[in-house]
Amino acid sequence: MNQDIAGISTNLDTTVKAQQFDKVVEAIIAGKYSWACVLMLRFAGYNPLHYIPYRTYNRLLKENSQTNRTKQQQSENLKMLKDSRPAYLEVVGKQKPEGSQDISLKRCGVN
Repeated sequence: MNQDIAGISTNLDTTVKAQQFDKVVEAIIAGKYSWACVLMLRFAGYNPLHYIPYRTYNRLLKENSQTNRTKQQQSENLKMLKDSRPAYLEVVGKQKPEGSQDISLKRCGVN
């Protein structure tokens, strides 16, 4: 029942790696079905421009490269934040003598 369709490669040796498959699944979950198609074509070894209009392909690349850059920037910022935080915090301040109360804070319910 196998048909030889012109233009379709019969080489089924190309496999999608787990990381690549995860990217496709993430795109589908995010509702980016066109981007998922582009990724599948790329990972299968096809040129997406043979199947998708040039303008659409460029728009998808632009939109998703911005998303990837934003994610990378956020992860870098989090990493820098974690690296710059001290391992512990030390409370430094004056102690109040016994019996003195801060009335303004007590009224707010903070003390």
